[in-house]
Order: sequence, then structure tokens, then C-alpha cells
Amino acid sequence: MPSPLSSLSRCTVIPADALSVETGALMGDAIGDLTQVVAGDIYQLDQGVEARELVLTQARGSLTVAAGSSIGAPGQPVRPLARHQLMGDLGGTVEVLVLDVAGIRLALPLGPLSAHDEYCLLSSDPVGGELGSVSSVSFARGTRITMASGLQVPVEDLSEGDRILTRDHGIQAVRWTGRQTVRAEGSNAPVLLQKGALNNADDLVLSPDHRLFIYQRRDAIGAGRAEVLVRARHLVNGDTIRRAEGGHVDYFHLLFDAHEIIYAEGIPTESLLVSPDVLAGLDEDLALDVNRHMQGRAHVPHHGIEPAAADLDGFDAAAVLRRASSR
Repeated sequence: MPSPLSSLSRCTVIPADALSVETGALMGDAIGDLTQVVAGDIYQLDQGVEARELVLTQARGSLTVAAGSSIGAPGQPVRPLARHQLMGDLGGTVEVLVLDVAGIRLALPLGPLSAHDEYCLLSSDPVGGELGSVSSVSFARGTRITMASGLQVPVEDLSEGDRILTRDHGIQAVRWTGRQTVRAEGSNAPVLLQKGALNNADDLVLSPDHRLFIYQRRDAIGAGRAEVLVRARHLVNGDTIRRAEGGHVDYFHLLFDAHEIIYAEGIPTESLLVSPDVLAGLDEDLALDVNRHMQGRAHVPHHGIEPAAADLDGFDAAAVLRRASSR
């Protein structure tokens, strides 16, 4: 009998060979794993490609095909091969996961793709055994969130209906809160930003893949846009920002009707982004709760561009971005 998660992890996928290089080093090749792509190549989606529904379930950390999927057979393993970041003609970015299902290569877009646009491959990253991570977008216990009134309240004290200040949509109500406790080690070890590291009012502890929103007054990192979303783990410098391993950590999730930018310890960070990969990485009960509150809908990701990890290598990205956001 499939896990209850299968009822919500319904992903719209396309054949990987329907997204291929139109111009570049690998002209004509389909989007593939890390060894089969080259940054800077221009991809285009085939006209009239038929999207299909892949239904996933998760048990003991492994993803498999669930009953009701139009691709694969129940129980077949789903193997994530790569996560690619593409930029469209108008500067918007979209992530695409490449999956293997019983030898069939599939592309899972985590945002809209159009056959009328061209997409430049910005970066590619490996994906673990799961599509998502328990720590996708999580605040550690004690993190203070800015309310509609301007007061700052610890994230663990927030509940459904509380009114929060957002950057783009004013005052918004919390639709759901969730909590997970994990060992603070490996991929789940949080990132600690010391007070002032990014102009934060106090120490800020986030899950490693939680993204911070930074408005650059000047484009100091060559992102091509002022508004960037940077993963906490890409800012680790071993000094003011470091991984905090050891013991356990309580992670809290905040869900809104939209993917919002909210304020944690006084600086802008993202709220929980509802997408198939994030849902697949949540505890099953939490994922079912999210699905119930979202009524099966996914979020449209915030429009801020996410720089590739390689773009931040070789320098203290936190210090550079702090200065760029202050001048």
C-alpha cells in the first residue's frame, strides 16, 4: 500500500529530450546529468511537448513511483540525477530536476517553462537520494520574526492566523506552521550567521538551504540583477558564518498563501516554498498538512535570482553582499 505522501507528490514532468540545447557546446543534446551539460548552453523546449503526471511516494528516505502515476510502475525507484538552474529571456530563473525512472529520463520543472523562450544554463548541482531535504526552508528555535506591528516574536510562538510583515505583499497571515527535530549533523546541520554578518540584529540560525533575500545597491557578484536569493550554506566563511554541528536542532516552517520574503532577526529571508521537491523532503504528516492547507497547489517561486555556488567561490560572499546592500 503506498504511503499517504503519494496523494500529494504529484509532479508534472516532461521527457528530458524535449528540453535540448539549441545553441552551445552540446547542440542538440537533451538536458541530462552533471556530466552531460555545459554552463552557458541555450536550451529550448519542444513545441507541443506532452506533460505527464509522475506520482511519488517516500519510505525510509527513498523515493518510488506510487499507484496512479502515468509514468513507471508502483514501487519503481526514482533517482534524482541533477538540479539545473536556467535563466529565461526576461531574466527570470527556473530550476529543473532531471530524474531517472526505470531508465527513462524525465525533466521536472520547478517553475513555468515556455516553448516560446530560450533558457541559458546558469549552474548545475548534484541532488541527494531524496528530491527534498528536511532542512529546505526552516528557522531554528529562537529565531525572531517581524510581526505586522513591528514586534519580533520567536518563530516557535507563531501559529496559524498570525499576521506577519512581508516585503512584497504587506501584511500576510500565516497559513500553517510546522516543526521537525533532527540531528544537527551532515546535510541537516544548521548555518549560524553571527550578529551583523548580513546586518542581522542578532545571531540567526537557519537550515543550510534556506535562502536569504539581498537587494544589492550595486551588482557586486555579477548576478545581473539587484535582487538575489542566496542559500545560507553558500555564505559559510568559517568566521562570521559557519555550520553549527552537534546535538539536535528544532526546525520550524512558516507557510503563506504565496512564497513570501519575511524578516528574521531584522533581515529578509524566504518563507516555505511549496514545490514537489520540498514536499518530498518533509515528514509525511507535515507534507499532508501542507497539502491540505494549499489544496494541492504549488507556489510560484519569488522572482529574485539565485546565483550559482560557483559564482560565490573564492571570496567572502557574505562580506561582499553586506557591503553591496548597504551602499
